[in-house]
Amino acid sequence: MEIVLVRHGKPVNSINSRVDSAGFAKWVRRYNHSVVSDFSRPQPGVMQAFAHHYRVASDLPRAVHSCVIATGQAPQSVSKLYREMEIPRYKLPFSMRAWSWVYLNRLLWVAGKPGPFESYQEARERAREATESLVSLAETHEQVVLFAHGFFNLHLRRYLQQAGWQLQEKSGKFWGVTRLCR
Repeated sequence: MEIVLVRHGKPVNSINSRVDSAGFAKWVRRYNHSVVSDFSRPQPGVMQAFAHHYRVASDLPRAVHSCVIATGQAPQSVSKLYREMEIPRYKLPFSMRAWSWVYLNRLLWVAGKPGPFESYQEARERAREATESLVSLAETHEQVVLFAHGFFNLHLRRYLQQAGWQLQEKSGKFWGVTRLCR
């Protein structure tokens, strides 16, 4: 059995502009609704590598679009379960680059700062559920490829390894492939 986790391609709306906290909230909304940039493509040969895999994707547009770009086909299953872990949005009194906001807010979020969004603990529980779902799909289809997100894939990989899956390949970059076998 094989489970492959693919991080989506670089989104159109991932520009690292300087924003305040209100601007960052708008940036996150645009990022979450973004498709993959025309200039972001996977390595050659990806379509053939996943030709016989059962295709799954997060319901965010960048993940679904990545599946179509990489395989030439729509995902066979799309689920909110595989969405990226929250990009929290705390109201802080300064401006900085969008990706700096992502890292600072995620750090506060992982440390337990509450907000009007999924908590880190809830996101980890969702990743555990997603792991069980992927294992079940692999038991049915033998080979599964999931088009999802960097931080979420990191947690999925850890939970799969804890469940006895062997890491064959790992990358968290845009279009990065993490391959696990049992």
